[in-house]
Amino acid sequence: MNFKNTYMGRLKYILVPVFILAMVTNCADLDLQPLDTVSEGAFFKTEVDFKGATLASYSSMQSLYATTEINYPAFNEWFKLAYMTSDMVTTDPGKFDFLNYSKFRFLPTDGSFQYIFVTVYQGIHRANLVLEKLASTENELTEAEKTQYEAEARFVRGWFNFLSYNLWGGNAPLLLGTRKDLNDIAVGNSTPEETVQAIIDDFTFASANLPAEWGDENLGRATSWAAQSYLGKIYLYTEDYENARIQFEDVYNNGPYALMPDYESVFDYEQQNNQESIFEIQFASAGDDNGWVLDDFHPENFKATQGFNRESDIGIFDGSNYEPSAKYLALSDPEDPRLDVNIYRNGETYYTAFESFQLEDIIGSGGSSGALIKKYRGDNVPKMAPRNGAVDYNNDRVFRFADLILMYSESLIESDGDLGLAADLINEVRLRSYPDATPVPTGSSAELTSALRDERARELFFEGHRYFDLVRWGIAQETFDAIDQTEDEGVIENTFATRTANGIFPLPQQEIDKSGGILVQVPGL
Repeated sequence: MNFKNTYMGRLKYILVPVFILAMVTNCADLDLQPLDTVSEGAFFKTEVDFKGATLASYSSMQSLYATTEINYPAFNEWFKLAYMTSDMVTTDPGKFDFLNYSKFRFLPTDGSFQYIFVTVYQGIHRANLVLEKLASTENELTEAEKTQYEAEARFVRGWFNFLSYNLWGGNAPLLLGTRKDLNDIAVGNSTPEETVQAIIDDFTFASANLPAEWGDENLGRATSWAAQSYLGKIYLYTEDYENARIQFEDVYNNGPYALMPDYESVFDYEQQNNQESIFEIQFASAGDDNGWVLDDFHPENFKATQGFNRESDIGIFDGSNYEPSAKYLALSDPEDPRLDVNIYRNGETYYTAFESFQLEDIIGSGGSSGALIKKYRGDNVPKMAPRNGAVDYNNDRVFRFADLILMYSESLIESDGDLGLAADLINEVRLRSYPDATPVPTGSSAELTSALRDERARELFFEGHRYFDLVRWGIAQETFDAIDQTEDEGVIENTFATRTANGIFPLPQQEIDKSGGILVQVPGL
């Protein structure tokens, strides 16, 4: 995305009804076309048809992050797993549901696992349907258009399969086609090796066949550079450091991305899809026709507001569901400008959709750690919130160039590469945000690894990466045990060792039960 420091707008396409993507039905006795819907047989014909179906696949990503007026708290389920499990985040002591995730006291029957599983496989199904129709139907697409839509659908499928791999370690089903027979719909477990190879294949194809950039009217759609960045990421997450280095090096040296001049501008509502963004979850106000239509939980004629309610989860009212942990506060230099972008402290101005006021007693206002999460909010709130204050419309930056730079550094350290360059890359991120900081010196691999891990925690705070970092580094158990030792006597201890399989979450029990034994639980759980 060769985007500069201005707000470019969002996707401007209204999806045709996506309900045709849910089920294939046949009627041999009648040959009447319904007047109020589009049948599947009549749909996958034109370029507009395939565009709508492809964008429907993206909309499942919104379902992980967004709040809607009908399914109001849905996004909390994803945040519980990806954010509440981080050592950098805690919760108000009275929020027992969230505390259970912070301490890993969940069960396979919990609704979070079921909701996320359904959303992941909804996105995969939609992408697979596009791929099948490209190959099996007579349509008006040129060969170039077919290749582009195949690449885009494979990017979406790879994105969801990567998410599945992070959550379930490659033990969840691997669906590379749609399921059509209701009498044979259950799917068994995949293997980590099969899942990883499928992800690599999809991102490789997407990186070779997607456009390098889109015009302003298509901002938010995946590019070849985004696919290559994710390809490097799956290599890194599976400890194939040399291949990760190759991909990151190419994106770093030849791609269209650059760090924003300061940390605050990265999350500015008026600078979405900026030069640092590799991939964002697209949101839009109710009056904006956004192609990523979030209508999965609504009546057919309901137009959703595409955003989510950060106020209800990280605001000061009724106690915060998510708060910065004491460990994060101790890790951060009080003079680091990133701190004032990431958290509220006493004396700062707090913004709602209706008013602003000075914070005087955060703990008394609901914060138990003496600070509140501010990222994406602050003075963005009056610009991006609707009158009822129910949601924020600020895109979620799920993959940033700063993240890629730090992963590039990590791949160099782990592959016995240039340690001087590895240190320079850490400092590029560190000093952009904090020019007065002491640079990280070129040291041993162990010293640079420690510096890198701390810098990722500071730079990527509350962006959903930390838990998965701890797991892939193999230090999750010791990290959570160390936190327990610092807490007051009587505070519940974590059960990470028994409720996860070395950090891998349980598959939802409801799906196991429905499969009739075809799908089994993650080994060790």
